[in-house]
Amino acid sequence: MGLPQSGLWVKKLWVLLEVAVHVVVGKVLLILFPDRVKRNILAMGEKTGMTRNPHFSHDNWIPTFFSTQYFWFVLKVRWQRLEDTTELGGLAPNCPVVRLSGQRCNIWDFMQGNRPLVLNFGSCTPSFMFKFDQFKRLIEDFRSIADFLIIYIEEAHASG
Repeated sequence: MGLPQSGLWVKKLWVLLEVAVHVVVGKVLLILFPDRVKRNILAMGEKTGMTRNPHFSHDNWIPTFFSTQYFWFVLKVRWQRLEDTTELGGLAPNCPVVRLSGQRCNIWDFMQGNRPLVLNFGSCTPSFMFKFDQFKRLIEDFRSIADFLIIYIEEAHASG
């Protein structure tokens, strides 16, 4: 992990408290001022484009805010972000990855001794594929002093 264990647990505890307070205050405000909270959430939905979705129904969506499921989801995302960050000069995060064979492992499993490990994140987008030959030349030029790993990132767009 990017953070030392003791520092990570302190930060996780702090995030737990932040999320718990956020959910409790949000739930209380939702009970006391439902119309105002609804307007605020809908305004956030406008900014993100959520309300332009033809399948969007605020009556189904807004009650999920500040629920137990909401609490656990936000907590999980915030905790994962702690582990996926690093300090300048610190260790890179040891994120989980899946090999082409289906075997699960972590990025650090690809490190060999003190050799640098160069990570290239991408998906099958035109810009990534266009630069792939350049990356292969980089590997050829520096394979004697560094190791290289390509990490496929799932496309962010919805599949139909």
